[in-house]
Amino acid sequence: MSDKGIIFSAPMIRALLDGRKTQTRRLLTNARVFATPESRAFTLKKAELTRALQGADRWRHLGGTGWFWESDAFDYQSPATRTGWMAHLPYAPGDQLYVRENFQLLSFGDYLPTKQRPADVRFAATDPLADLSPEDRGYPWRPCIHMPRWASRMFLTVTDVRVQRLQEISEDDARAEGLTPVLKSMPPLQGCDGALRSREVFEWEKGWSVNAVPAFEALWNSLHTAEGERWEDNPWIVAVSFDVHHGNIDAEKAA
Repeated sequence: MSDKGIIFSAPMIRALLDGRKTQTRRLLTNARVFATPESRAFTLKKAELTRALQGADRWRHLGGTGWFWESDAFDYQSPATRTGWMAHLPYAPGDQLYVRENFQLLSFGDYLPTKQRPADVRFAATDPLADLSPEDRGYPWRPCIHMPRWASRMFLTVTDVRVQRLQEISEDDARAEGLTPVLKSMPPLQGCDGALRSREVFEWEKGWSVNAVPAFEALWNSLHTAEGERWEDNPWIVAVSFDVHHGNIDAEKAA
């Protein structure tokens, strides 16, 4: 088990606060291969990881961050056609993840941005002044990657980790990602009296669906545009389920 930061966008921060988000999917970007009697531990990433995942199947959780899988053998391993891997992946049940989001620290007295002894922490996702310009608001936002651990207002306890292809997401999974349905007026059914009817749908910039998976696809592609990372590329991902805790991770531990 370990503590580490995890980044979320403003809509997903609000979904966490509202209790609508209990899962997140992250690209599988690195794997720390176990040491063996023949070799030291090393990290697979980028092209090496892509090759090690070619034809991957038979995934098995070994406990903690450890995973086993089989994939297509390398040419030098001929005549073998398959090879096994044992490696550490980034998340494990029991991990605690402190949430990082766009923010600003404000000073005593003048309420100007500061990094020293702040009087207040403002969060872009829920600040009532978030839609104003930095000039009108009085301060710009600092990127989430710079949020210190002590300023975080939520943390997550990982309850389950799955390794899968992105498109394996189910309807229940997509809803657990924090997507919010809205009521949409629909044309009347044939043979009815002409009254409009309302139906729960999921909307995004260029469309809508009665199912959550297409909305998740649109959300994913709005965040991941590089080749190999898009929905249509069906990349390997780590699906993380979690419980949400409101409050700072260290304050909770000290209580």
